Amino acid sequence: MKYLVLLVALAAPLKADLWQAICKVESNNNPRAIGDQGRAVGVGQIWEITVLDCVRISKKKYTFDDRFCPVKSKEMFIIYTEHYGKGKSDEFKARIWNAGPKRAHLADKYWAKVKAAL
Repeated sequence: MKYLVLLVALAAPLKADLWQAICKVESNNNPRAIGDQGRAVGVGQIWEITVLDCVRISKKKYTFDDRFCPVKSKEMFIIYTEHYGKGKSDEFKARIWNAGPKRAHLADKYWAKVKAAL
């Protein structure tokens, strides 16, 4: 049952191209981008801790190098935001992508950038 829910989430289109806006803000759509002193990698600027969280949540075997793959980065984005933000707004999903579920309230500037990119 878990896998069916995950497959549905992966197949569902993101409202208002949220992922595209996030990629624009995070890396200017560069899958080889490296930021945050080497900690954030790829088009979605994914940290290792996020990869590990996606592995834990989905039981899929993502590697740290998968952050350089735009397709796998999008999968991880969907896994992460559906887990922590299921049924929540695109704003909340963008905020947790930037600051994590416990610090989403701190991502005002980030949300403003993503909203402008939408």
